[in-house]
Amino acid sequence: MIPVRGRYDYKVELVPYEEGVVAQYEQDRAVVSGALGLLARAIEPIGSRLVPGIWAKPIMDLVVLVGDRDAPRAASRLARRGFQVIPLAELSRTMLRRYRRGSGEPDLHVHLVGPGVWTASPERAFYRLLRERPAAAAAYCSVKRLALELSGGDPQRYSAVKGRFIEWLATTVDSDDPDHRP
Repeated sequence: MIPVRGRYDYKVELVPYEEGVVAQYEQDRAVVSGALGLLARAIEPIGSRLVPGIWAKPIMDLVVLVGDRDAPRAASRLARRGFQVIPLAELSRTMLRRYRRGSGEPDLHVHLVGPGVWTASPERAFYRLLRERPAAAAAYCSVKRLALELSGGDPQRYSAVKGRFIEWLATTVDSDDPDHRP
């Protein structure tokens, strides 16, 4: 059993996109859907793991829409499947992590959110932007690789570096306007 740890408890590594991640997403989605049943109103990928051409952490990120009061019950169901709750006091969501068998390395993050967070989710919007804008995705990939180099693999420093770029890109590029390119 892996002890419960915090949000930044691993060393960041980046791996290139590979076609097998789509099958992995489908498997991970099925595990989460099977555990949550009707509590999961919708499940979508977020992050860059499923964006072709981007180097990403080998961690799948899923955002799951649950009812406003269903997150504790959903978290309990996932915990029975080996997921661990990760404290995120600064975010309006419940996050769980699954670790690769026999290792201390995470392989799946599940973000449980209510309808208000789901609708306004910057992560969902950013994922769509990356999928729709290859130039933005390529720039983000470069920033992520630089963030890894500058952070030495420390996840908190890595997130801070790439976070600034995400904020800039999200406010600079209008994903609904195909002529507004970064």
